[in-house]
Amino acid sequence: MRRLLLALLLAAAAGSAAADAYDYVVTPYFGSSKPLVRLGWGAADKRNVSATGQSLAVGIAPTSYWYTEAWVSWNRDNGRALSYNGWYLTNQFALGSSARSDWALYTSVWKPDFINSGWTWTVGPMFQYAGDGFDLNLNVFIYKWLRPGRYIPAELQYQAQIKTLLAPGWEWGVQALGEPGPLSNPHRFGLQEHLVGPAIFGHKPYAGGSLRWDAGLLLGLNQASPRAQLRAQIGYQF
Repeated sequence: MRRLLLALLLAAAAGSAAADAYDYVVTPYFGSSKPLVRLGWGAADKRNVSATGQSLAVGIAPTSYWYTEAWVSWNRDNGRALSYNGWYLTNQFALGSSARSDWALYTSVWKPDFINSGWTWTVGPMFQYAGDGFDLNLNVFIYKWLRPGRYIPAELQYQAQIKTLLAPGWEWGVQALGEPGPLSNPHRFGLQEHLVGPAIFGHKPYAGGSLRWDAGLLLGLNQASPRAQLRAQIGYQF
């Protein structure tokens, strides 16, 4: 039976080429038509700028092989007032599964909220593996910003996490987010963005539905990455 998982946080996959503070590791989510509400939050020290962000999402699985989610986000840089950042529409399509593995196709469109911003598109495979005592997720995405009057090359992004049982209702593990740069000519490592760090996950029944949450503290691996990024989210499925 395909495992039912809520989408977990912070998309580089659905966000901008420079990762947003609320980015999260997206996981396959299929098998229920019950709506899901998700709140995300993040704060990042991007070395030359401090940033915080928030997101609010509503999702539903119309079929057993399709999950769709619409969300809006707000950002604040260097202590300025919180401002609307744009809206997103994301979709997941099941490609196959086995006793231990799930594969899906992820697509996303983002409409930034500034003049001549154009549109951003993200597409790529999602992989999930249930091992003996651990769960592994790996997503590899291609991101393309279509902006009027400008050519911006497609970029490569990845998300990964591994987690294991900590206590009933709790898991812990490691998350990673990265952006190597243009797909046709990736940056040298010193100019790429890579974040990795510990994460904790929880879930419990609540008011006839289900609550799930996770949080992570990710640290940059080079000078081109944020020095640190704290992110969290909570979701409720009715």
